[in-house]
Amino acid sequence: MNYNNFATALYAPVGNLTAIKDLNEFENRFSFIEKHVRIDKIYLETYRSGELIERENMERMIAFFKNKGMKVSGGITTTDRGHEHTFGFTSLCYTNQEHRDRLKAAIEMTASLFDEIILDDFYFTNCKCNSCIKAKGDKSWSEFRLQLMKEVSDNLVMGPAKRVNPKVNMIVKFPNWYECFQETGYHLEYEPTVFDMIYTGTETRDPLYTQQHLPSYLSYFIMRYFENVKPGKNGGGWFDPFECRGNLNYYVEQANLTLFSKPKEVTLFCLSALMDKRWSIFTPLAGYALDEVDEFLGELGNPTGVSCYIPYHSTGEEYLHNYVGMLGIPLEPYPEYPQGHSKIFLTQSAAKNPQVIDKIEESLRNGGDVIITSGLVKALTDKGLGQLANIRWSGNKAQVNRYGMSRTGLNLDAVAVSDKAILLPWMNYSNNDVWPLAEGLVSDNNIPVLIAVNYGKGHLFILTIPDDQGDLYHYPREVLNLIRKTLKGNCPVSIDANAKIGLFTYDNDTFVVESFLPYPEDIKVVIDRQNAKLVDLVTGLEIEGLTSEDTTTFKVNLQQATYKAFRIK
Repeated sequence: MNYNNFATALYAPVGNLTAIKDLNEFENRFSFIEKHVRIDKIYLETYRSGELIERENMERMIAFFKNKGMKVSGGITTTDRGHEHTFGFTSLCYTNQEHRDRLKAAIEMTASLFDEIILDDFYFTNCKCNSCIKAKGDKSWSEFRLQLMKEVSDNLVMGPAKRVNPKVNMIVKFPNWYECFQETGYHLEYEPTVFDMIYTGTETRDPLYTQQHLPSYLSYFIMRYFENVKPGKNGGGWFDPFECRGNLNYYVEQANLTLFSKPKEVTLFCLSALMDKRWSIFTPLAGYALDEVDEFLGELGNPTGVSCYIPYHSTGEEYLHNYVGMLGIPLEPYPEYPQGHSKIFLTQSAAKNPQVIDKIEESLRNGGDVIITSGLVKALTDKGLGQLANIRWSGNKAQVNRYGMSRTGLNLDAVAVSDKAILLPWMNYSNNDVWPLAEGLVSDNNIPVLIAVNYGKGHLFILTIPDDQGDLYHYPREVLNLIRKTLKGNCPVSIDANAKIGLFTYDNDTFVVESFLPYPEDIKVVIDRQNAKLVDLVTGLEIEGLTSEDTTTFKVNLQQATYKAFRIK
């Protein structure tokens, strides 16, 4: 590897390759990428949107990049040509025999050329043509598409690829919009069992001025989720510069957070963009980010965080985990319920599992703490949640900008004010059986924000989520600290800060703090040890803090959109 702690790949779409007429001229242009980024591998695409490269042309490109000392792998993007009067991307239609034959032929040719093939993250179907409508019948679109893509994986992809080249390593890349996979047939439960490896799209881009709503933390979180979907076989993270021009830091954040998840490989998309004058500013940025993180990445252990549960084919409070991650709370997500873990965080998506209440109860009876959101309360109110806690979804709402906090749930210890009014769902609960730790103060009344229930040997906590999930960022620092304390696992480090400060923790007493703010910010890093010290993993400098009771607190200044990495000593 050119870098010490990860391999780096470049993806070249078929249109980029067919546009290369003069290899000498291309080599001069390609040297710009080589100047800034050390590339180990290139994925050479054979098919996209109806265009299949000629075999002789691909053999020419393979030879060119091999001569440069790079590994070469194949790529396929399963899209069709755009059609008039259609919106967005157009997938292949898998009830259309011509499209099925086209995909099979592309798979067979690519497998004959390469020992590794990656499917770009369009391996889904959004087709609603008359043929698909007829084939769907009485099934839901989700049911129909999941079954259809399962069949496609077996008969049009894996079967033909392995017959042509039994040793070919087949990789399916999953995109960033994991909450919606099942609606377009992306089969996260089945496909990792038949493909040799998976890959992760870590593109978050601009979280506001896009059609998606993906907080920056997702670039880290989704890597950790897919690592637990197929342990040891998540090939890497893949990001691009698109929709980052308004704030170049968004591109660097994608790189940083992908690397903080400890990937085997990172892939930069794509060849033409990183050479094109309109986008080439991102090429030195990529090189800078990769170089900087590589300096200390090897000193970080295995990522840790409070255990989360996102069942296959589930949705609810979309992408909420990533908003919570932006509050400085490390998360570690799993596709199966993390039974036996000491602290578990569950959002509305957990209601996909019909046994989730029984699983929560077992965790509580065995001494675990379980934190559930108001959205999950809504989903489970009529499904037996009352056996665990006397709390009910009321359907009412209130605007809140003042908050009271309590250490024990009895008396208020402090009051804090948010910088804006936040619209919160209002849950009803039974006094003296449910205990409010944080509550919104409204018109001689109060509304629960964070409440606790004693159950078995453990505790059940309920966290109220604003109607606009982004308003979590506007909870006062004091409320955020209480939420952090409640969600904190066994890791010895936490932060005292406003929102949009990320915390990434590892199992060897190392951690990273990163600012997503557009201005400098002083934060406090709290270590659960007396007389602890911090060692900066980049500079080697040792930092002393202030010891109080069983903790040591450090003041850390973070400039806008920067990070610092430390070891606890």
